[in-house]
Amino acid sequence: MKMTTSMLSLCAAAGIAATTLVPTLAAAQDWPKAPVRIILPFTPGGGDQVFRIIAPLLQEKWKQPVVIEYKPGASNIIATDYIVKSKPDGYTIGVTGATVANNPLFYKTIPYTYDDFSGITRVVNLEMALVARNDAPFNSIPELVAYAKANPGQLNWGTGGLGATYAGFRQFMYASGIDMVHVNFPGWSQALSELMGGRLDLVINPHDSSVQFVKANRMKMIASFGPKRIAGFEKVPAVNEAYPGVDITPYLAFIAPKGTPGPVLQKIHLDTAQVLNEPAVKRQLADLGLNVATTTPEETDRAFRSETVEWARIARQIKLPPPQ
Repeated sequence: MKMTTSMLSLCAAAGIAATTLVPTLAAAQDWPKAPVRIILPFTPGGGDQVFRIIAPLLQEKWKQPVVIEYKPGASNIIATDYIVKSKPDGYTIGVTGATVANNPLFYKTIPYTYDDFSGITRVVNLEMALVARNDAPFNSIPELVAYAKANPGQLNWGTGGLGATYAGFRQFMYASGIDMVHVNFPGWSQALSELMGGRLDLVINPHDSSVQFVKANRMKMIASFGPKRIAGFEKVPAVNEAYPGVDITPYLAFIAPKGTPGPVLQKIHLDTAQVLNEPAVKRQLADLGLNVATTTPEETDRAFRSETVEWARIARQIKLPPPQ
């Protein structure tokens, strides 16, 4: 059979693709040959529990040190900017979440776009809790709403940065018709410290950050902010039971600089999923109110973009101020 010019071109292209792919796959098989850094966007004790659990297991699997580094502040922007400017070789990966999708609601200038990084895998979904100082004059959402309406602008509430937690609580205030003062912190650990010190009235935060303090009676849990009640705290209602549609399910996901080889992203995804789905790890995370929820790199990327559209809709609904 005589080959046409176009057929020859296709064969040549296939040959080039194959020779290009072989070293890429080989690089993934050899990866890692050096320590791997995980960049976290929060402070120690402020949401890092899952990574302190899985880092030693990934280190064992990869036969290389896995080092956790903290770069908190500006609602994940500092950490994410550091990640996107890192060498795209798989040795620097980072953590972000729903925050990356809703930061455009709060910040006019962000030094990167979705095109600057690649999703690797979702790690966990977070159970969200609303906690109050122990001597707060309310113990439930109805009591909180009644007190806030009787004392407009007198209560203050804290978050570990702007993002899903902030927007979710603003959605609750809009639905309930109350007015409270927001105080922003670089991380949840600082907000919880201020709460226990009596300088804050409320904090909305991931349950795993505050559960030990609730169990130790250093603060009280007022409500779940997720779609359902939290396991182990079934007596505490979810906010959406009183205000349907007001719930948030933030998550944490691994990302890497754009240009990181696809096979390396896939290896990190598969190894992370395997570690997270070990029964002992799943039980440990469940006790912290963390639900394993892995996704492929492609699914992770799509989620970031689709959530941006949804958060923009919520921002219009609750009349969120324009980004600063």
